[in-house]
Amino acid sequence: MTTPRRRCSPPASVCLAAATLTVAGCGGDRSSRQAAQAPAPRAIILQPATGDTIGPEVRVVLGVEGIEVVAADGQRVAGQGHHHLFVDTDVTAAAAAIPAGVPGIVHIGTGAGESTVSGLTPGPHRIIAVLAYGNHVPMEGVATDTVVVVVVAN
Repeated sequence: MTTPRRRCSPPASVCLAAATLTVAGCGGDRSSRQAAQAPAPRAIILQPATGDTIGPEVRVVLGVEGIEVVAADGQRVAGQGHHHLFVDTDVTAAAAAIPAGVPGIVHIGTGAGESTVSGLTPGPHRIIAVLAYGNHVPMEGVATDTVVVVVVAN
C-alpha cells in the first residue's frame, strides 16, 4: 500500500514528501506562524513628528508594538512596561534603572500613553521614548523612538 503524497501549490513546490515534514514545509503550525508575524517590540512617538515646529509646551503622544503598557509597580514582568521620555538627554545604560528626579527624564509610570513636556527653550530639541519594566530598568530588545522638534518663541 502506498502513502498518498501531499501536493503543494506551485510557489511551495519545495515541500517534502514525508507527511510530518510536509506540514512544516508548507507553513508549519499556527503558533509558529503567529510568532513570525508578531511585530518587533518597540516604543513609538505618534506626536509630534520629526521636524515639527512647536511652542515651549509639547504634548507627546506615545504608542507601542509588541508590549503591554501598564503602571509601574516595581516588578519586572516580561512583555509589560511603561513609558519614559528623554528630552535632550542621552538614554541611561541598558541594565541600569532610569533615575528619578533628573532634569530631562520624564517618568510616565501611570501607564498613560501621553505626557506634556513644558519649559522648552527656542531651538531644536530631541525626544527619545523608552519603555521600561515596572522597576524602571529599560526593557531588553525593545526599540526606542526618537524625534527632533523645533521650539519657536510665542
